[in-house]
Parts: sequence; structure tokens; C-alpha cells
Amino acid sequence: MLLTDIIRAGAARHGAEVAVRFDDDALSFAAVDALSTGMALRLGLDLSAGAMLGILASNGLMSLPLDFACAKARIVRVPLNARLSLAEHETMLRRAGVGLLVYSPDQRERAEALAGLVPGLALIALDELATGADAEGGPLPEPAADDPVLAVFTSGTTGRLKAVVHSQASYGAVALNILGNLVDPRRGDAMLHAASLFHASGTLLLPYWLRGGAAAVLPGFEPAGYMDAIERWRPTAVMLVPTMLGMLLDHPAFDAARFSSVDTILYGASPMPRPLIERALAALGPRFVQFYGQTEAPLA
Repeated sequence: MLLTDIIRAGAARHGAEVAVRFDDDALSFAAVDALSTGMALRLGLDLSAGAMLGILASNGLMSLPLDFACAKARIVRVPLNARLSLAEHETMLRRAGVGLLVYSPDQRERAEALAGLVPGLALIALDELATGADAEGGPLPEPAADDPVLAVFTSGTTGRLKAVVHSQASYGAVALNILGNLVDPRRGDAMLHAASLFHASGTLLLPYWLRGGAAAVLPGFEPAGYMDAIERWRPTAVMLVPTMLGMLLDHPAFDAARFSSVDTILYGASPMPRPLIERALAALGPRFVQFYGQTEAPLA
């Protein structure tokens, strides 16, 4: 099953239901699908199939439509971790051969600095891309199983940056593997995302999309705001790294009752200290599911 097959199936099955929540805004499955098609057509005016598109964007309402747009346009998205240095970003863009960089408003200064360092690098603001999308054009190119869709830089065990490339088929397989081994979302479920969506948290977007689960998205992690979001959006699943879990348990406003809607707490990405997981189990009960993975094979 290709990545674009999953996008199409989710939109067809769950069209009018809420797919993404961010702040006071929400998008339905049908709206995400239509918006991503329009964005794909807009990107196709500047980039040919197989081109590399740099993305320097924080979590937001447009995160999912942008990811889907790249897949529909047969463009390879190259996400940049906003926490990395200017030099590291420059290295990634040069090695990937990126000619166009999409950036969110909060990353404008860094994007402009990169445009001054990387010859020929063009910029487009994410909000401009979204508002300028025209879904009346087309047709979109037909994807192939071996089309590259994602190039994620990782230092792995060597400490040297290198890009791991996923294809339409491999990223579709990642989603199906997660459904078969890690989570079993139902229509109307929701996962709360506070970690960067280009990383582990983002691999859960497609499985929930296919099953009719929503993505409740935060711009980042802050304990009080995170717990407020749980009470507001009532997610059924969350993903936490050990540091985040410890910060929640240590916060004076922590109350297990605030997590009453949550039946699954995924954790991983770094070693979990035994005292911390024992404390978490005592406070929140047996809701924890550990995951492992590498950039090459996420979330097993």
C-alpha cells in the first residue's frame, strides 16, 4: 500500500470528521485532502518530480497538509530540525540538493539566513503556500512504489549527518507495521502530538489517519499547556520521551485524573530510567507501551 493510497483511503472513509486540531482551528479529513492537493499543484509549478523540498517549520495546522502535498506531487520532503545550528542546516540543504525551502513564520529569520548561504536557494512561506494553493488545476502525477518521499537526516551511531530516504512503498509499510504492532486506533480516537512531527511522533499520523483518528497538535512541549490540552481535546493516546514524562510527574499541577481519556501512553526515543517508569506506573497505571526504532525503520 503506497503512502498516497493511505491518504486517499483515509479521506474517502472519514471525510467530514475532524482530522487535525491546532489551537482553536480544526480541519476535516476532506479539507486536509483538498488543501494538500492544492498545495501539491502549487509546488508542481516550481519543482519537478523527484526534487528535494526543504521544510523548516514548527508543528502547526498545515503540517499534515504539507506532508501529504509533497507525496502527491512526487516531491521529496527534507525536514530540518529547528533546534540544529545554521551550519548544520546549511550542510543538509547542500547535501540534499535542495532548491526550495518552505518555512513557518517563526523560522523566517533562519530561512533568510540560509538563503544567503546556499546558492540558488528560493524561499516560500508556509502560509503563502497554503493560501495560494489552487485545487482546480491538475492532474497530479501518478506515484510509483519506489518514488522517494522523505529524506531525514540523522547522525546515527557515527555522529556524521547522513540522509535516510523513504519511498512511497516503504513509508506506507511503516504505517501498516505500526498498526500491526504498536497501536490499534479507532474512529474518533485522537493522539496528542507535542514533539516535532518530522520525527517519531509524525510516524503516527498516517496510522491514525487511515483509521479515522485525529491529530491534536501542539507547537511544542510545556507541561502545564500539555495537561491543559489533554483536558481540552481528550486524546486517547499520547507520545512522551522520558524527559517529558518526568517533567509532567514533577509539575505541581499534575493529577492522574487529568489523563482519564488516555488509554495509551507511548514512550521511547531515549532510555527510560527504571525509577521513572515505576513512578509513572504507580501514578498512571498500566497504560504504557514502549517503542524502539531507527530513522531507517521507525517504531517497532
